[in-house]
Amino acid sequence: MTASEARTLAAGARELGVELDPDTVGRLDRFLGLLEVWNRRIRLTGERDRKRLIEKHLIDSLAPVAHLPAHGTVVDIGSGAGFPGIILACVRPDLDVALVESRRRPTSFLREVIRTIPLPATRAFESRAEEAVQNPALSRRAAVVIARAIPLDAFLGLAAPLLAPRGQAIAMQTPRTARAAASGHGLELARRRDYRLPGGAPRTLLVFRRTADVPDTVS
Repeated sequence: MTASEARTLAAGARELGVELDPDTVGRLDRFLGLLEVWNRRIRLTGERDRKRLIEKHLIDSLAPVAHLPAHGTVVDIGSGAGFPGIILACVRPDLDVALVESRRRPTSFLREVIRTIPLPATRAFESRAEEAVQNPALSRRAAVVIARAIPLDAFLGLAAPLLAPRGQAIAMQTPRTARAAASGHGLELARRRDYRLPGGAPRTLLVFRRTADVPDTVS
């Protein structure tokens, strides 16, 4: 990672309240190197410029770090090129991270990343999300279920059966009907965090909990 890239990453992380130690930066750098190699063979991301990948995807994937559990399983639905699941695993390699991806080639990429970085507590499942909810290794076990590129209502329908009783579903998007969409899945919006990426692009993090787990006053 160049000095300029490291500064961009560190500044973006600090804006989100995340401090990256040298070991974490090293893991992220190895991930970007693998992504560059694979992107020459198959189209994992539409954006291939390394600086833009850091600004638009890597930094964005750091936004949920504050909401990660102290322990337990984190399930990333539709992991694709590893945003946000691999990034979260690089920051918290102690966590059990399950990457759910339906396509074979991205899943192969994720498995190579896991082996190479390495991220021994992370697993990649080649599975449609609808099938993953039937997997006994995942069903009702997740402390956090997260997705970055799935329409909100569809995501919440998939996340609900994966969540442990007091688990959280984190949606990385900016819908207008967040509360209405959640109600049909036995979930309720617990927190909303608005932020901006380098360059000013707006983002919103929506954290949902099962209705019974939400305190009487929610802000």
